[in-house]
Amino acid sequence: MRYVIYVLSIALITVFLIIYGQAKEYYLPAELTKRLYIKCKDKILKYLYKNKSATYKELEKEIEGVTAKVFWSRKSMTVLEPNKMVRTVVENLLKQDKIKIQDVNGKKIVVLK
Repeated sequence: MRYVIYVLSIALITVFLIIYGQAKEYYLPAELTKRLYIKCKDKILKYLYKNKSATYKELEKEIEGVTAKVFWSRKSMTVLEPNKMVRTVVENLLKQDKIKIQDVNGKKIVVLK
């Protein structure tokens, strides 16, 4: 009877670990996307604090090639299309009221508030 309990407990622990690993793998793309967005947002805000204003092209150059990783996986995510990421980050920063966009000589300039 004692051995049956040991075998059942090992089986339950094994099943739990397998399900936990699969859940981590399932949510990995969302976690990498979130971390990549946060890294890009931080880089853009740091660049704006330093330079006071920037064009979209300058921000694209700043975040080009940014990579995000999580410690439990070898997989990573990198910015390959910085123009899309810059637009997403700038839209969200506008919603958070951290930046404003000015139109100077037909160019859109991103400025900190």
